[in-house]
Amino acid sequence: MITATRYRALAEINRQAKLGAEVARAQSDISTGKRIEKPSDDPIASARVSVLRRAQADQAVWARNIQTAKSVAAEVDTALSGVSDIFNRVKELTLAGASESVSANDRSAMVQELTSLRTALTNLSTSTTPTGQALFPTDAPLLVSTSATQRLPATAQRSTVFEGIAYAHGTDTLDWVIGTAIDAIATDNVAARRTAADAALADVDKAITHVTNQYAAQGVRAAQLDSAAETVENAAISLSEERSTLEDTDVASTVMRLNAKTLSLQAAQMAFAKVNRNTLFDFLS
Repeated sequence: MITATRYRALAEINRQAKLGAEVARAQSDISTGKRIEKPSDDPIASARVSVLRRAQADQAVWARNIQTAKSVAAEVDTALSGVSDIFNRVKELTLAGASESVSANDRSAMVQELTSLRTALTNLSTSTTPTGQALFPTDAPLLVSTSATQRLPATAQRSTVFEGIAYAHGTDTLDWVIGTAIDAIATDNVAARRTAADAALADVDKAITHVTNQYAAQGVRAAQLDSAAETVENAAISLSEERSTLEDTDVASTVMRLNAKTLSLQAAQMAFAKVNRNTLFDFLS
């Protein structure tokens, strides 16, 4: 009888130890917010969380790539806006310089401004990002990975933007047309100046159309990057929600379980203490 009592006592001690461990684990789950501490806690969920963790790491890389590309695209947009302003001003000066009433001094000032605009155009074509990369690369633009299957450019090749424009005389650069406007306005003979200015204005209009098209193309690139950013953001939210469902503690249910286990442990401890206050003579009486 004493041996049986000893075994029952050991069994009760083990049961209380298990309850104590379950109470401690529930408290840990609540404090850390995580219900999976090691793979053995839930092998299937743990394996899925591992997959989700790798996917989230990929999404983070793609998100950084897109933000960098968007920064470059914004700088390109600003540069192209500057190019557009340059040619709008070139047109204004060419129109004004073709007039019969404009003085030689005024035309000299216009030539100086056009020369300054020409320099500004060169500076824009060779401008760089804060990291020293060409805003308009001489080679094909670097394609940025925005997903496992998609790669997008943030800008256009320099030759695409500043060269290859079809003028009346043939294909040439944006720089060339400013040179023709300078030559036209610098001409002293009124009739010759008007003829040269008319020809220059026709070419300036073609340059403006080309710049407008490049500006629109950059807008398309920026829109693609915005769409990619939205896709990555949505994917990141979905991954985070799924991982949270698998990994995070359900606080409400865990608190209920903790309370139940705590009450059971307290009751068991009280009963065990009361039983073990009895002596051998108490059992024999």
